[in-house]
Amino acid sequence: MRHIGLGMLVATLAAAAAQLFSAPPGAAQGAGNPCQQAVQPGDSEITLLSGGRERTAVVHIPPVAAGRPLPLVVGLHGAGGQFFEPYSGLSVLADSEGFIAVYPNPIDHAGSRFFWNIDGPDDVQFISDLLDYAEGNLCVDPSRVYALGVSNGGGMAARAVCQLSSRFAAFASIAGGYKELPRCRPTNPISVIEVHGTEDGSVPYNGAPRDGAGAVRPWLAAWRLRDGCRGAPMVSLIAPRVERYDWRHCAGGTAVEHIEIFGGNHQLPGGLPPDRGQTGTVSAVWLAWGFLRGRDQAGPATPMS
Repeated sequence: MRHIGLGMLVATLAAAAAQLFSAPPGAAQGAGNPCQQAVQPGDSEITLLSGGRERTAVVHIPPVAAGRPLPLVVGLHGAGGQFFEPYSGLSVLADSEGFIAVYPNPIDHAGSRFFWNIDGPDDVQFISDLLDYAEGNLCVDPSRVYALGVSNGGGMAARAVCQLSSRFAAFASIAGGYKELPRCRPTNPISVIEVHGTEDGSVPYNGAPRDGAGAVRPWLAAWRLRDGCRGAPMVSLIAPRVERYDWRHCAGGTAVEHIEIFGGNHQLPGGLPPDRGQTGTVSAVWLAWGFLRGRDQAGPATPMS
C-alpha cells in the first residue's frame, strides 16, 4: 500500500507540474537544444508559475525552418483588453518576417479591466520568467529580444526593459504612458523607438496639464542620456503628418528614434479595426519592427551618476 501511495503521489505532482508549466506543441521542456526540436507553427497558450501565481501567455510561432534561432518580440497590450494579437497584426508580421511573438497577460487589477503593474515588480518578474521559458524551450536568438507595447503596455515595456536591460536589445512604445514610471537606471544601453500623436487626449504628448509629467520629449531626452547619444537628430517627413527624428550616435551601437504624428490621437496607427480619430497614414507596428529588427543586444554601459 505504501508503494502504491507513493506512485500516486508522484503522478499527481507530475500532473500538477505539467499544468503549471505547459508548453506549445512540440516545444522542448529543457531537454536538449530547443533548436533541434520540431515545433508546430501557430498559437498556443502557456501557463507559468511566477511570484507564486499562475500566469498565462500566448506564444505565436512562425512557419520557418527548424534549427534557425529567431528573434523574439514580447507584445504588451494596453489597459482594458486582451485583444492585442489581432488588433496589432503582430502575428501576421511575425509570419512574414520570421520572429516569435509572445503575448503575456496581466492580472486583473481593477474589476473587468486589465492593467500592467507599472509601479511594482510583479509583472516585471513575470516577463523575466517568460523570457526564461522562451529561451529554454524555443529556438530564440537571445541577442535579438525585443518588447513592443501600446498605451499602458508601452509604459510597461519601458519599465520592464529598463529593469531587464541585460536581456533586451530594444523596445518600442506606441502612445505609451510614462507619468507613473519609476526611476530608470539600466545596466546596458537600449535602443528605443517611440510613436506618439500630438493630440493624444489620454496620455498627452506634452504631459499632464499641471506639471508636464510624462511628456514625450523629456522622456526621450532621458533615454538619449542613458544611451549616451550625441549630436542633433536626423529629421525626415516619412508620410503625410508623420515626422521621424533619429539619434544614431549612441553607446554600443544603440539608437533612439521618435515618430511624431501631427494631429494624432490616442491610437495605434494601422491597428485593426482602426481606432477612432484621425485616419493613420502609417502602420506603427511595421515602423517599430523596421527599427527593432536591426538591433542587437549591447554590452554593459559605464554606470551613470
